[in-house]
Amino acid sequence: MLGFPQNVRRTQDADGYYVSFSLEDKSVPNLISIDNLKTAVGVDVGLKEFLTTNTGETVSVPNFYRKAQSNLARKQRKVSRKQISSNNWKKAQNRIARLHQHIARQREDFHYKTAHKLVKKYDLIAVVDAERRAEGKLKY
Repeated sequence: MLGFPQNVRRTQDADGYYVSFSLEDKSVPNLISIDNLKTAVGVDVGLKEFLTTNTGETVSVPNFYRKAQSNLARKQRKVSRKQISSNNWKKAQNRIARLHQHIARQREDFHYKTAHKLVKKYDLIAVVDAERRAEGKLKY
């Protein structure tokens, strides 16, 4: 490890146990001053499109859950045919939990990769406040 652990946490997921360590990282760069900004972008997060930038770029929603829905339904039907609390029922329940975990990890990976692309491309990223937009205070 590169530093003294600030926090240690143990969690249990469908595929096992995990231990996560929180460390203080002194190599994090300082913020760029407003005078030195070269590129900036405004981002609006929506339901039809995952995000839309002020330059017109859109990132579509990948629909990971919709793609896995038939597989999930089949596994849930298999669980319903098992005797509750039997070992085979527990195994089938674990298969469903692992599929949900797989979908969650796909979403998380998509979010990280999308954010990474934006951070590498722009110096400043401004996100529209969804609450103010819903109240009608922002004009388009």
